[in-house]
Order: sequence, then structure tokens, then C-alpha cells
Amino acid sequence: MVENNSSQSNITFKSVLDLERDNLTPGMKQYQEVKKLHPDCVVMLRMGDFYEMFYQDAVTASRELEITLTSRGKGDKQAPLAGVPFHALETYLGRLVKKGYKVAIVEQLEDPKLAKGLVKRGLVRIVTPGTVIESSLLNEKENNYVMAITSYAENFAIACCDLSTGEFTTSLLESESLLLNELSRLNPSECIIPESLKVNLELVTKIKNLGSVITAKEDYFFKLEIAEKELLQHFQIKSLASMGLEEKKLNISVCGALLKYLHDTQKNMLSHLKNISLRSLNQKMLLDTSTIRNLELLKNIKDGSSRGTLLSVLDKTSTPLGARLLRKWLKEPLLNKNSIEQRLQAVQELNSQPMSREEIQELLKEVYDLERLISRINYGNANPRDLLSLRNSLLQLPKIKEKLAEFSGAMLSSLSQINSLDEIAILLHHSLKEEAPLVLREGNIIKEGFNQELDQVREIKKNSRSYLQQLEEQEKKKTGISTLHLGYTKVFGYFIEVTKKNIPLIPANYIRKQTTANSERYITEELKVEEEKILGAEEKINALEYELFMDLLKTIAKETILIQETAQKIAVLDTLISFSLVACENNYVMPELQEQRILEIHNGRHPVVEKMVPQFIPNDIFLLPGEMMIITGPNMAGKSTIMRQTALIALMAQIGCFVPADKAMMGIVDCVFTRVGAYDDLSSGQSTFLVEMNETASILHNATENSLIILDEIGRGTSTFDGVSIAWSVAEHIYNKIRARTLFATHYHVLNKLADKFTKIKNFNVAVKEVKGEIILLHKLVQGGTDQSHGIHVAKLAGLPLEVIERAKEIQALLEKDDDMMRKIKAKKLEEQTGLDRF
Repeated sequence: MVENNSSQSNITFKSVLDLERDNLTPGMKQYQEVKKLHPDCVVMLRMGDFYEMFYQDAVTASRELEITLTSRGKGDKQAPLAGVPFHALETYLGRLVKKGYKVAIVEQLEDPKLAKGLVKRGLVRIVTPGTVIESSLLNEKENNYVMAITSYAENFAIACCDLSTGEFTTSLLESESLLLNELSRLNPSECIIPESLKVNLELVTKIKNLGSVITAKEDYFFKLEIAEKELLQHFQIKSLASMGLEEKKLNISVCGALLKYLHDTQKNMLSHLKNISLRSLNQKMLLDTSTIRNLELLKNIKDGSSRGTLLSVLDKTSTPLGARLLRKWLKEPLLNKNSIEQRLQAVQELNSQPMSREEIQELLKEVYDLERLISRINYGNANPRDLLSLRNSLLQLPKIKEKLAEFSGAMLSSLSQINSLDEIAILLHHSLKEEAPLVLREGNIIKEGFNQELDQVREIKKNSRSYLQQLEEQEKKKTGISTLHLGYTKVFGYFIEVTKKNIPLIPANYIRKQTTANSERYITEELKVEEEKILGAEEKINALEYELFMDLLKTIAKETILIQETAQKIAVLDTLISFSLVACENNYVMPELQEQRILEIHNGRHPVVEKMVPQFIPNDIFLLPGEMMIITGPNMAGKSTIMRQTALIALMAQIGCFVPADKAMMGIVDCVFTRVGAYDDLSSGQSTFLVEMNETASILHNATENSLIILDEIGRGTSTFDGVSIAWSVAEHIYNKIRARTLFATHYHVLNKLADKFTKIKNFNVAVKEVKGEIILLHKLVQGGTDQSHGIHVAKLAGLPLEVIERAKEIQALLEKDDDMMRKIKAKKLEEQTGLDRF
């Protein structure tokens, strides 16, 4: 990634900014004006059929896009040049933006044919990683956020916007760790920060490591008075009270700064940004970065794809709207019992009527991305196919409403109250041709009968073409040349073509226009008069169609809020249907939510692993308030799978999804914390042990008695005695101070003694069966501790050479003998010194 400006090249050219304006061509002066104002952008200047880049921008583009670097001009005026065809702009633009560059698009603002002198050009948009709206450059199943961040004392305020959907939210965060969690959850492509925040190099590095491009703006950009004025002006309101922002100065500051940045870069009214949602952090579960990663909710740890993730199991959505909402729900489970139960009951009701559910699903497959369609319509860059997609989507809404009327539950009934936008659907049905093209300026968009003036001009064109056919027949008879025919090219217009052998038969009124290999082309006064009529009609038809199409956009844009609300309801319906399909296909059950802080799972299964293992072994988990399970057993026995599935079942329940178990009862979990697996964070120079301790510290500082804590092998990144000491101390702290429901897997068998000391700590192990010196992993959780690691047996299963296995057994026997002797000596000394037998 790059931060704000183009990478420097080893090749050095004299900067355009160092040249005197008098030494520049007129086109280069236009380029210089934009470059001076936006030195951090790659400037793309429309010159005829190409977008051209000059000087360092040309060098950057040549390197990053792998296009030819050439030059324009001579001597002092020679400038490095690179260009891309105008019709391929999106492809090249996407490649630059993906690499973190900002691109300033300078368009021709008038038709070059009609321009007097230099073609008028202007900056129409600055495209940045966070402000991409082109559908071809976006993942339809993911949001593309741009985020602004500001801070005061220990507090941070963020504003987050997805320009392609119109979503705009803001939150106040009371610590840097909460900020990092939100950055991980929202995964913004770009972060706007004040210059003063750049001094926090550690934070800036963390933001970059999460994959965001950073754009720093002067501090005045975030000034309260400027921000408030920006917000009031955009939303056309007199007070921010209606948005709940009136007394929230830090939120106003960051929202106004983000909105100003969007206006400055997009050069657009952004009329689809209708509201700002104030997001309260106590309404949703706040999953930290570690938990989202460790539980592989959206991406697998191995290659970062969605394969083998909870998302891959739950995503049966039919629309991009539902796919994006599912991702949001996965990252922010609900905390309100009534809200969760509403979703669960909706899923139950969908399960009970599979035929109706499947009929709705088929209808949803015909619904396009309403959020992004209405955004492009407001931008003014929607094409005819976009409006056809909108029309086809709206035509499904009455049918969906009709099917939803068959359900009586509260949530599905509320979703049936969608506005079917009949007037817009009828308007589009009567106005658009079915074969409307992708490109707006090509015409053939508007149906006959929609506009009287357009019909009249089309009739003129139609009659003229009929007249030309009659003229061709007339000329054949007049000249006696049976092979004579009328033709047309864009360069020469209409002409009469005659083969060379028939030239002697040419009448005197024919005017030679062009010679080809086998024929001569002629025009007549009569033909030119008719050509003017036809071409004049075509030009007027295209102009009228364009005007009518833009009127359609304006009419539809007036219904933006209704379309956005409809899109949200379609997204919820699609996601609930996905949950229902998954529940039925995988034999999931409805979880029962309790007031007590319990967790009771009968025959729980891992939703992902059970799809990969032919005979998955289910397990029970029973935790009362404040209880902790110490789980021991060999590697590969399934400790991590059991703990992860427990966490996933809790999360699935609180997003309103059925769960993989025979029965599940649980009290609401305010957060799930995980410390699972070991890895080095090379990007920030952190060792395995430091990462482990950082994640553990975060849990101890943030968990409450309502949390669910999953700890796997605490302390194994250091020496045995240090590791045991830390693991024991962490377990005691959780038990005495936090009192959260906890699963604690360990290889330190001495931790089993915690159960002797604390009544709510229970020992469990993953059962192993030994037969004739060989072990069989049963993957079954049973009560009681174990002091057998079976590491050598596991090594044998992994395929270590036999001689290595046998030597390991010999060494193990010697070490165990020495260890037993040392234990007795240490225990005796401890008794003598303290009078206590701690272990």
C-alpha cells in the first residue's frame, strides 16, 4: 500500500510544477492546474479517445499498469507520457486504486466537435480506495468503507461511510483497543485522520497493518464549526438534534470532516447520503480482532479466503444485499434477548413452511443490488441496464409481499410492509426498451409511445430511410446499373456506389466523392439533402433520449429513502431465509435463551468441521454462572475444536441463527473472548509469546461475568515453569475477579489441582483409548483430569520415523524418573519452608 502519494521512481524528470506556464501547451496547462491543487493524485486527463498522464504520473502509471512510457513535445517541452483507452478506464483505475493510489479524473466537458478552440475540461472526481463506486471494482458481498478518525484525551470518534450503498454511521470509542476492534470489524479501505494524529506512530502502523490506506488532512478540516456547517448544509436541517448528535461534539467533528472529504473528492451532491446513524456500543457484542480471527468467522487463518469459515457455512443468501448484511450480523451479535428471539422465531416460522420459503427465495434471486443501484442513480452515472435491473427488482416486490402474507410472526409480518414502489416500476416498464444498451450515448433506450416528440423525430428518420430505399431503386432504373447501391460510412456519410465497369453509365449530376479498388462512390444534391434530414433526426433522437433518461434518474432519485428502506428489508429477509435453509440442511436446533448465566449444550457440533469429517463426534458442555472447565488431553484429540464450537454456538445463537446441537440453553453472552493458537506477528515484530500475552491481557481487562472466555494453551510460548505460573495465575484471576464462564485447555496437568481448591472449577479431558501400546483418539469430552500427554503416540500418528519414536520413548523414561525425584525434593523443601503443600 502507499500512503497518499505516488511512489517515487529511479528515473527523474523535471516536474511539471517546476515549469513556467508559458512553456506548456494548452492541454498541459490544464493538467498543471489540476496537479498543483492535487499533488497527491495521479491525474488522468481525457484527450480524445485516451486518458493521458504526464511526468511523474506517467512514470508511475507505466510501472504500476505495465503500459508503454513515451513522451510528447520536443526540447524543453518534452514530457513523459502514458495513456489508457477511455473505454478501458475502469480496469486501469481499479488497478491503481487497489494499490493505494488516489486518481484525479479530468473529463472533457464539451463535445470536441463543437468546441471553439481548446476543449473545456474539468476535474469531475477524485477516486480513492475508500470512495470507489464502480460495481466492476467492488465485491458485491462486501461493503467498501471510508472511515474518518479523530480523538480527544483517551476518546476516539469515528465516522464510517460506504458511498456505494449510502450507509453512514458514527461511534464514540473510549479506548484505542475499542478503536482497533472497530477497524478490524469494519475493515475500511481508507482512513482519514488529522495531521496531529500522525504523531501516534504506533496507532498509524496498526491501522496500516489492518489494510487501510491513510489520508492525513489538516486539523482545521476537523474543526467543530466547519464540521457542523457541512452537516447542516448537506442534510438541509437547522439542528443536529434530529440525528442525535446535538451534544456530541467529537462525533460532529468527525462526521463533518468525512462528509467534507467526500464532497471534495466526489464533486457531487451525494444526495443518497440521507442520514447518519449513531451507533451505540452497548447494543451489539463487541468482538475483538483476535476472536474474529481465531474463530475464523469470515476468513480462514491459512490463506485468508472464506473457505472453511462460519460465513461459508451460513451464506445461502440470494442477493448481494443479504450477503453484506450476513457479514455484519456475524461481526456484531445481538445483546437484546427480545431482538434475538424475534429472529429465531422468524427462522422457526420459515422452517415450518418450506414451500413458501423456497418460493420467496426464487423471487429474491431476481432482485438486484438495490442499495448500489440507487446510489449510482443519485450519482447520475447509472446506465440503462441499471434501470432495467431496478425495474426487474421492483416487479418482484408485490409477489414477495404476497408470499410474506402467509406468515403471521412479528418479524416476517413487519418485513411484508415493504413499499413496492409501483409508480416507479410502471414508469420504468413504459419507458425503457428491453434491449436498452449498456452505454448511455448509443440511444435505443426509450420505448415508442413514451414521448410524443421523440416518436415524431423517429418517424422522420424512418421515413427518410424508406425514401433512401426508393431512391436506390429509382437510380437503378434511371441509369440502367442493376448493381448500383446506396451505402454509408461515418466519415463520408451516404453515397452511391458504382462498379468501375459501369462508370460510362454515370449521369452528369453525380459528383465523385471517393475511389476504391473496384468502384467509385458518388453523391447527389438530393442525396445530401436527405442525409441532413436523417443525421439531424439521429442527433436529435440521441439528445432527446439522453434528456429523457436523465429525467428518469431525477424522478427515481426522489424515492431514494423508500428504495433504501426496501433494500434493508429485503436484506433482512434474505439473511433469515439463509439461516432457515442452513438449519434445515444441517439439522440445527433453536437455542433457548435464559435469564441465568448458564451455558448448556447437548451434543454440540462444530458447524465447519462436521462438514469435513465423515463421522464427527458431538460433545456436551455444561457451565453454570462463574464455572470454569479445565480441559486436558493430547494434541489432535479435539480440545481446540470443542472450545471453538462452543464459542461459535454462542455467537450463532446471538445472531438469531439455529445452532448445531441436539439442545442448547444459554444466558446472553456480552462478549466472546478467545486466546487460541500461536503465531508470530512479524509485521509488528511481536513473538508468539508476546502476541499470546497481549491477547490474554486484553481478555483480563475487558471480560465481565457475562462473558464467555476460551483459552487454549496459555503460557506455552515460554519456559515450562514460567508457563505454568502464568496459566495458574490467569485461571485464578478469571475465577476470583471476573467470574466468567470459561473453557481453559492446557497441557499443564498440574492445573487439574485448581479443582481441588475452587468449587466451580471442574476437570475434563478428551478421552483416549490405549490398545496394545497404541492410542485411539476418541474425541469425546469426559469428566476428570489426566496426566497423560501421549505426545509420542501423536508424533507416531504424524509419521515420524520409527527410530526417532523409539529413542523418544527411552528419553521420556529417563526424564520422568529424574522429574519424579526432583518433584519429591522440591515438595519436601517447600513443606519445610512454608508448611504448605500448594500442589
